[in-house]
Amino acid sequence: MVDSSLQESLGPLADGIVLSDRVFETVSDAIVSGRIAGGQHVSDKSIAAALGISRTPVREALLRLAWLGLVEVSPNRYTRVTEVTEEMITSTLEYTGMQAGMALQLAMRRMDDSALHEAVAMLDRMIAASDAGDADDLMLASRMFVGFLTRESGNRLFATVMHEASLLVARNLRHSETLLGTASFRGECYRQMRAAMLAGDADAAELWFRRQHGVGVGSLPV
Repeated sequence: MVDSSLQESLGPLADGIVLSDRVFETVSDAIVSGRIAGGQHVSDKSIAAALGISRTPVREALLRLAWLGLVEVSPNRYTRVTEVTEEMITSTLEYTGMQAGMALQLAMRRMDDSALHEAVAMLDRMIAASDAGDADDLMLASRMFVGFLTRESGNRLFATVMHEASLLVARNLRHSETLLGTASFRGECYRQMRAAMLAGDADAAELWFRRQHGVGVGSLPV
């Protein structure tokens, strides 16, 4: 019997990719968006029935989701979506600061002037959202900025790892209203990072980005 609520939450499968990848994308999107809530029990049988496919690609997708930390599996007992805790939010912010700094460092080694100014325009949107205290727009602008830097990094392995982790990051921070530091502190860090980017100083830009997240700050002028 098909679970109609689960079927509605999942929606249709995407076209054009391997079936297990299609299931992974479909289920992860439902989890990240909150259509499948934290703590909700799922199973290869229920998902397969909702999508109208066999259980094998669903099992493969669930294993991948478990590896990412979006679901947890207790053998012969349950498979359920993990719930977001305050510790997870803190860890995610720390991780994001470290990895975003690395993305910025790699991208600045390879970006041409056009890409650099595109990145700075995205950073300007982050500054505006931070100054306004708009957590939702700051989150969206930050994801766009880091995603752009990741693509410009020129490192396929790094980009792949960042893409996989971005699902967990988006889910963990989706409902977080956490804005790191005060508006003036964030704005100062972003503006210093902006100046460093335009000056071509990748090390300073990375450190100011990490300073805003409170990690790997090194020695920087106040």
